Amino acid sequence: MTFNSFPFIFIFLPFVLGGYFLLNRSGHSAYGKIWLVMGSLVFVACSRVEDALLVLGSAAVNCFFAERLAAKKGCWRLSHRALLVAGIVINVAFLCYFKYADFFMETVNRVLGTSHRIPQAAFPLGISFYTIYQIMLLVDCYEGLVEKHNWLDHLVFASFFPCVTMGPIVRWKQVVPQLNNASAQTVDVDNIARGLFVFVLGLFKKVVLADSFFRWADAGFRYNHPLSLVGSWMAALAFTCELYFDFSGYTDMALGAALMLNVKLPQNFNSPFRAQSVIDFWRRWHMTLTNFITTYLYTPMIRVRARVTFGAAMMATFLSMLIAGLWHGANWTFVVFGVLHGAALVINHGWRKLKWAMPGAAAWALTFTLVVVSLVFFRADSVGQGARMVASMFSLRAGLFSYEPWVGIDRMDQLTGIAWMVFGVAALLRAPSSMEVQNKFRPSWATVAQTVALAVVACIYANGVVSRSFVYRDF
Repeated sequence: MTFNSFPFIFIFLPFVLGGYFLLNRSGHSAYGKIWLVMGSLVFVACSRVEDALLVLGSAAVNCFFAERLAAKKGCWRLSHRALLVAGIVINVAFLCYFKYADFFMETVNRVLGTSHRIPQAAFPLGISFYTIYQIMLLVDCYEGLVEKHNWLDHLVFASFFPCVTMGPIVRWKQVVPQLNNASAQTVDVDNIARGLFVFVLGLFKKVVLADSFFRWADAGFRYNHPLSLVGSWMAALAFTCELYFDFSGYTDMALGAALMLNVKLPQNFNSPFRAQSVIDFWRRWHMTLTNFITTYLYTPMIRVRARVTFGAAMMATFLSMLIAGLWHGANWTFVVFGVLHGAALVINHGWRKLKWAMPGAAAWALTFTLVVVSLVFFRADSVGQGARMVASMFSLRAGLFSYEPWVGIDRMDQLTGIAWMVFGVAALLRAPSSMEVQNKFRPSWATVAQTVALAVVACIYANGVVSRSFVYRDF
């Protein structure tokens, strides 16, 4: 079950909302929280029952560590700090086994010429995200930033269905205090209206825009021959648009669902393709991941140094992006993605340090090109495929434009695709962000009409084509 499925929209979400507020009326907020935990586990279990058991098991283990870290207690003759390290190591090992064990063994086998394998379960839904939540919680407990930690709040936080599978990446203080606010445990008509509008906007982005761009992106990346310059840019831009509308659409739906429960989750996107530098891009793109990288990767690397130099700061920046790239998946393509952005950030900071100026249009063009190129590797099945695609994007060897018999894409589709790419880039640059739309939202008959119109079109699209799963669902 995904956010863009009819069972979620018309059965699960209304049922969870109604049960939550009904149970809260009993005067015992614990009942509402237990209902949320049960609903969240059902949501995950609709993918695989084993996934829900892993979420529950991870939460139970981390609850044990968090209790002792919050109480400033050691355990098993471990000091407070050693207990934190042990908790982080267990989480990282948990993530690495399910996500990277096979990748690691394939790399070792390739180097040694052997064929050993590690028995590995199917990739668990949302493991990259809820493992990060747990690590952040342990660190926050260690730092004394978590008040009144208890097992029920921990279970709600660890399994909260709007963000358990694909984010946004949240901290304890961004979710639990809101759930514990007595005034937020009853129906808020304004939050219901605003949340529904944001949810429908995200649904429209996903099934109307992202799934439409998928056709050209998938065909281009599955084409096993060199593409022309226009053809390669079509495929690259199609995936750029698909990824943005898909992931930002999911985030809107997550924010909308949470808001209907009176929980305001942090924004994740702010018109990232308007950025005129890589630094600015990461302030606008996957903003909660950027906050995690800065707070929990970059800062600890800096704090261990007695003296922080510019070179040391840049090394920490590069390593943080390399780790962030690999976090996305067990493939060398994600390492290349991290290296490209890490190197670009280092160059960007160096450029600023030298106080060199660049015209705004040139700065935007350079940033946009770098992001699109990096996303080619993000999408490619291998580094070799990504390199061939990038080579076609900057070469006339295969021609400026030629009829390329892509799988399922005929000549007219390719010409239509060019128009769609122009529209997509214009939308990336000119359309207001969801943050801007939400801030301007005012309940009125006009917004009711807009919401209904978007919902009807989205449902027609979702019912008329094979609606795809979200891209980040595989991470």
